[in-house]
Amino acid sequence: MKRKISIITVCYNSASTIEDTIKSVLAQKYDNYEYLIIDGLSKDNTLDIVKKYESKFKGKMKVISEKDKGLYDAMNKGIAYSHGEYCNFINAGDKFCSSSILKQVMDFNHVADIIVGQDLHVNEHNKIVSRSVLPRRYNLLHFYITTIPHQSCFIRASLLKKYYYDTSLKIVSDWKFYLQSIVLGGHSVAAYNNVI
Repeated sequence: MKRKISIITVCYNSASTIEDTIKSVLAQKYDNYEYLIIDGLSKDNTLDIVKKYESKFKGKMKVISEKDKGLYDAMNKGIAYSHGEYCNFINAGDKFCSSSILKQVMDFNHVADIIVGQDLHVNEHNKIVSRSVLPRRYNLLHFYITTIPHQSCFIRASLLKKYYYDTSLKIVSDWKFYLQSIVLGGHSVAAYNNVI
C-alpha cells in the first residue's frame, strides 16, 4: 500500500505566488496525499485563488484560514491537522520541480525518518541562482553551518508531532527541531540526491 503524504502550504497574502505552488502539487502523479493550506487570514485574494483549485483536488485539499502567531505556529497547525506518514512543507512561492517528485521520494526510501533532497533557487527570469548541497553524513557540525530546506524535506509525521516547532523562536525553530530529532534524538536521515 502506498504511504500517505501530507503536503502543507503555509501562506499569508500570497496571491502573487500561491498559484504556481498549487499547480505543482496538483500535477503530482503520486495520488496518496492530502494537501493542507494553512492561511493566516489573508487580506488579499489568496483564498479566492485557493478556492478556484479546491474541486480539482477531489477532496484531497483542506483549507484552514485563521489568525496565527507566525510561521512556526502555522506550520504546527499543519502538523496537527496532518494524517500522512510523512509531511512536506511547500510554502507559497515554492514548487516541485517535476510531476513525479512524490513518487520518486516515496520509492526512494522506506526506513528514514527524514528524507532530504536538493532545492534550487531561481530568480524572476526562472534562472537557477543557487543549489543546496547535501552532505554525505549529517552530523553536529553540519547543523552549526546550515539547516535543511523545508521544501525539499519529507519528515515522518510522528516525529514532527513529538517535537513540533518552538514558536518562541522566530527564525531558528527548524534548526532546533533538527538538532533535537537528528543530533540528540538519533533519528535517521536519508539524502535523496535529486532536486525536489
